[in-house]
Amino acid sequence: MSLVVCRLPKAGLGNHLFPLMNAMVFAKLNNLPVIVVGYHHLKIGPYLRKEKSKRKYKGYFKFQKNILGEWFDKCRIKLKSRNFETIKEHPVEKLDQQALNGKVFLYEILPRYHDYFIHLKPHRQLVIDLLNDIINPDILKEVNRLPAPVIGVHIRMGDFRKLKAGEDFSKVGHVRTPEFYFMDIINDIRMINGQNLPVSLFTDGFRHEFEQILSIDKISMIEGNADIVDLLLLSKSKILVAANGSTFSYWAGFLADAPLIKHPDHLYAPFRPESVNRNWYEGPMIHGNVNPLLVNNIKALKN
Repeated sequence: MSLVVCRLPKAGLGNHLFPLMNAMVFAKLNNLPVIVVGYHHLKIGPYLRKEKSKRKYKGYFKFQKNILGEWFDKCRIKLKSRNFETIKEHPVEKLDQQALNGKVFLYEILPRYHDYFIHLKPHRQLVIDLLNDIINPDILKEVNRLPAPVIGVHIRMGDFRKLKAGEDFSKVGHVRTPEFYFMDIINDIRMINGQNLPVSLFTDGFRHEFEQILSIDKISMIEGNADIVDLLLLSKSKILVAANGSTFSYWAGFLADAPLIKHPDHLYAPFRPESVNRNWYEGPMIHGNVNPLLVNNIKALKN
């Protein structure tokens, strides 16, 4: 029988989810087994940079094994690859039996940034179902135990650098979204809604880095959770404000049935299918010219 292989990159959780879910959806559509490897990578960067999150994801997923178990899986892949043709990054679709025979379908890279969810958008509900199925049940219990945020804000720090004086944010990547941007968005949402709605701040930064935004009334910083708990909890926000360039933010937005606010300087293809975005706005929030759908979504928000 043919085989689907996901080789996880040396990267963060959001970047892991692209090859993982491409592999899982393709395997489900074609009734093929999946082997996942690469989850025992040691990531030195977070320690050297003294980041808050060390990007250790042990125990997140049911498929994870100890080091010896993963080694055996790698051996199985090598044996299979000797006799089977390896097809890399095949489009996520159902194939006829002849096209499936004698193949190892390998997924290991990210889609291009201009349309991250190009292969997954048509299968969004299947992605959600499969993700819930492969996540450790204790993780899901923890997420369900926690209250859903009203305004969920994600600020990406980590290995993203600060914007330099005089630098144009629209022309650079891997740069932290300025803090004042999030403060303006929060104020605009509250003004449109007419209530002082509570804000949950999700971040891989430290509390002392957010003195300005935390000085605003009714903002709480979410701390102490596993990264995957934070991602899933952020996706349950009644309105979600994403950090630019963060695939962690983008995955929360993809999973969310809620309005999703994205930075106006870095807009690419929608994350979600049109069937979702007919009801829940996805895009920028422009002060003084707010999209009518977003206005309706915000007015419907309650504490």
